[in-house]
Amino acid sequence: MRLLIVDDDPRARSVLRQLCRSSPNVRVVGEAHTGKSAVRAISRFSPDVVLLDVDLPDMTGFDVLTAVADHLRPFAIMSSTNPEFAADAFAIEAVDYLVKPVTPDRFSIALTRVSQRVCAAPTAQSAMSTGNPRPPAAPKFIVGERERRLYPLYPDKIEFIEAAGNYVNIHANHVQYIARDTVKNLAIELADYDFIRIERSLLMNMRAVVYVERVGGGTYAFTLSCGARLLSSITYRGDVVRKLHV
Repeated sequence: MRLLIVDDDPRARSVLRQLCRSSPNVRVVGEAHTGKSAVRAISRFSPDVVLLDVDLPDMTGFDVLTAVADHLRPFAIMSSTNPEFAADAFAIEAVDYLVKPVTPDRFSIALTRVSQRVCAAPTAQSAMSTGNPRPPAAPKFIVGERERRLYPLYPDKIEFIEAAGNYVNIHANHVQYIARDTVKNLAIELADYDFIRIERSLLMNMRAVVYVERVGGGTYAFTLSCGARLLSSITYRGDVVRKLHV
């Protein structure tokens, strides 16, 4: 059973990791400390179960589950120091609700409940473990932030992505969003959607290209449907040539 831990408290994540290690049928595939990173991690790792804290710094655990596409949404065990959120958790079909501090016995009960649900509804990952391999679900959207709001950005709507320090700027539908990620990571996530890295800090959607010009010295200029003109670097000339079949 593949499990993702989401909690903004490093000590709480450590406790949950230790509890998971005592369960032989559980494999922790990742951790997240914010709502945005949780949504990305769910898309990236396709966990069967998410241990999800209600109180995250940028959004609630409920918002995280709402932001995830239905076909990617894992079973949820939610947690909080406040027992009053339990009714809300079960209203959105969380499998269990843990009040912090979490005890080993209570955690074991929650895992038993969720494992029964996972077995009753096998995922792509459980199919792989039974000898019927299927590829993991590809990410369907990237979460971008603008004016303190989070937006699911679907690949076909994104024109290009550029590095900006510890963030990236995502240009989609003539609007700019930010995300705490890297061009390198997103190039991997979006490889199946005709995205190509044309420069160390630039990731471009080939479907947004209107025309291409040879600039010289092994570089190319791409004019996109949004009006942007992007220059490739000689370092990525090989990738560009293969993509353009020239």
